[in-house]
Amino acid sequence: MERMSSARDRYFMRNALNISLRGIGNTCPNPSVGAVIVKNNQIISRGWTQPGGVPHAEILALKKRNFSGATLYTTLEPCSHYGRTPPCVDQIIKSKIKRVVIGLKDPNPKVNGKGIDKLRKKRIKISVGILQNEIKKIHSSFFHKIKKKRPFVSPKIAVSRNGKMINENKKWVTSKDSRVYGNFLRAKFDAVITGINTIIEDNPLLNCRQPNMQNLSPTRFILDSKLKIKENFKIVKTAKNIKTYVFTNTNNKKKIIKLKKYGMIIKFLDQNEEKINLKKVLYEIGKMGFINVLLEAGPNLNAAFLKNNLINKIYYFKSNEIIESNIIPSEKTLDTKNIERLKFKLSSYRNIGNDVLRIYEK
Repeated sequence: MERMSSARDRYFMRNALNISLRGIGNTCPNPSVGAVIVKNNQIISRGWTQPGGVPHAEILALKKRNFSGATLYTTLEPCSHYGRTPPCVDQIIKSKIKRVVIGLKDPNPKVNGKGIDKLRKKRIKISVGILQNEIKKIHSSFFHKIKKKRPFVSPKIAVSRNGKMINENKKWVTSKDSRVYGNFLRAKFDAVITGINTIIEDNPLLNCRQPNMQNLSPTRFILDSKLKIKENFKIVKTAKNIKTYVFTNTNNKKKIIKLKKYGMIIKFLDQNEEKINLKKVLYEIGKMGFINVLLEAGPNLNAAFLKNNLINKIYYFKSNEIIESNIIPSEKTLDTKNIERLKFKLSSYRNIGNDVLRIYEK
């Protein structure tokens, strides 16, 4: 397999990589792939994975044009199997593309080199590994899902200068700028998880409220072992507009019937367990096809995910405010020193208004 990395290849692959970012958070169960087609050193077509994962980037880029003699750049190996769509490699072969440049081989067992082999058998030139480290980072959540069979989980944690996540005065912990950024984050995730205590205390919508981005709101998952959720909560009233699931251990049939009328989807786990089994929840969410999950919850649930080694990346907002109350044990678990002890490394750092956002990754 040819491994080339000319400046020309890197330039066009970077174009493919950049447009792949447009789909992140909206393409599950597929990864967000970018593709560009080049002829005579000019980009003549491009595509990225569309919402819900179809059509694939390559199919969109190859639509309605003759590409005889052109080169296709794609961030991930084209698929070679029938799923919800026919194989991308078949369309590439029909289009008379002469060369395919691939960022990374697809680790999905259904693909994993088969697409490359099929193209090579048709005497299409193949180059693999262009910008592979950058592309691997972008697709890290997809690779994690393939390997672990559960989604990539990223909590959004907001703390005061003295380490408090809960403000008894019902005031915001962080600035408006941080809250806007945090709301924007939702558009980049397939789903959001929260606990019933957060629903009871804050009555949130957990949607994306940025202009022209409401349709990018993630699917909502609520962990509610005792089925305490009430019909008058905002998240219940909007369940017909935004897909919403409740994981519970309580088989209260009357209440479940009422919640279903609002569009809620109830996932019954195990009434023999007092608490929600977090690993079970993530495997169930993984089976549904979700890749990226944002955890928006209080300190107890965040600490439980951290204790069970179920967190992959952390968005850690720290404000300049002091909140006058005692720090509880779960808040201590979530301080930066403990996070670093758990082998998370600071990957980036930026100021947002008067706050600081630190991003930790393993």
